[in-house]
Amino acid sequence: MEDLIYLLGLHYLGFTHKKLHHIFEKSENYKEIFTKVSASNLSKDWFNSEQIEFILERKKKLNLDLLSKKLDDRYVKIITIKDKDYPEILKNSSNPPYLFYLRWKIDNSPKIAVVWSRKITSYWEKVISMIIPDLSKYFTIISGWAAGCDTCAHEETMKADWITISVIWTWIDLDYPVWNKKIYDKIVETGWAVISIFPLWEIWNAYNFPIRNEIVSALSVGVIVIEAREKSGSLITAKLALEQGKDLFAIPGDINKANSWGCNNLIKNSEAKLVTKSEDILEEYNILLSWNKEIIEKKFEQELDKIIYDLLLLEWLSIDEICEKLSYDISTMSFRTSMMELEWFIKKGSDGKFMSL
Repeated sequence: MEDLIYLLGLHYLGFTHKKLHHIFEKSENYKEIFTKVSASNLSKDWFNSEQIEFILERKKKLNLDLLSKKLDDRYVKIITIKDKDYPEILKNSSNPPYLFYLRWKIDNSPKIAVVWSRKITSYWEKVISMIIPDLSKYFTIISGWAAGCDTCAHEETMKADWITISVIWTWIDLDYPVWNKKIYDKIVETGWAVISIFPLWEIWNAYNFPIRNEIVSALSVGVIVIEAREKSGSLITAKLALEQGKDLFAIPGDINKANSWGCNNLIKNSEAKLVTKSEDILEEYNILLSWNKEIIEKKFEQELDKIIYDLLLLEWLSIDEICEKLSYDISTMSFRTSMMELEWFIKKGSDGKFMSL
């Protein structure tokens, strides 16, 4: 963590993710680069005179000891693209951030993003309460921490004691919007994740929204658009999802309502799959709700099969990862997973990882 403080310092000074990728492509000498921040060195890294003046002025005021204490007090981790905890799906995206700030934990389990209008109605509350509980059994629900849809998605997931992740558009230490602070605290208290890619003390602004939306989409295998106006952040996220090759789902709405325009248009143009129930999404990933837990338990040949099945409900894993998590040898696990595939309890994806059906 000591060296990473200097990385956080560089980020605060104005070193963008693109700059950090370039500077630290072959090394991770964060302290050395921070210590050598000067007008002459900054000009070598293609900073202009205005940027150089801004960076040097900030460096004079920066207290790294205070910063370190703030991170410790809030249990904030700094995850770089070279860390093993950096999600593979984000690392393989077209524009991965060099680092992000994390409260609590994140893994490689499959994630579904939910985006929506801020002005929530009772109808849309019912829609999300119908869809999210089933999805949250198989996917981490990820959203963008806005009022309305995002808050509702987090709440519905936590009601069922499943995993949710909030990607915020400010520095991770800011509880904004303030009326969401209780949800923020609850996410952290229950051990799920809050993520930010923005530097120390970055407050909200309009430019941060599309950047945040890009991260929400990049972390997900699919994006659900609950409602969207003709010009809205939800449609920006939908466009990003299409560009990133993600699955896109949309809820149809009243043709007389402005908030329904985006979803209806996505469906009309065959850019998103029409969704009226959770099964419409789950079937895209070969997950069948009709195979309820009671039936499956009666069919398991061995107790180990049930353990494997329950593990793969939480995250998609390779055979080596299953062996490591369950402490079994490769030959035993290969045989059991082969038998479970034949029985259609699990399926092996194109990436070599198994998932429960």
